Amino acid sequence: MNEKEQKRTGPDIGKYQDIINLPHPVSKKHPQMPLKDRAAQFAPFAALSGHGEVIQQTERRHVGDDMERVEYEGEI
Repeated sequence: MNEKEQKRTGPDIGKYQDIINLPHPVSKKHPQMPLKDRAAQFAPFAALSGHGEVIQQTERRHVGDDMERVEYEGEI
């Protein structure tokens, strides 16, 4: 492995050379989870339900009509 490949794959890939090309294990006891259900595990969720609504109510109370409202479109 040359230096460029080592930087891309990481220095520890040599430890896994014996298993890197093995087929993915499939359980005989447990059926695979459907992709739809698997994706739901990683979907975003509202940890603080109702939090956004409270923020909007507070904003309406404290931001005057003469003030310009600025939308933030970036990631937090």
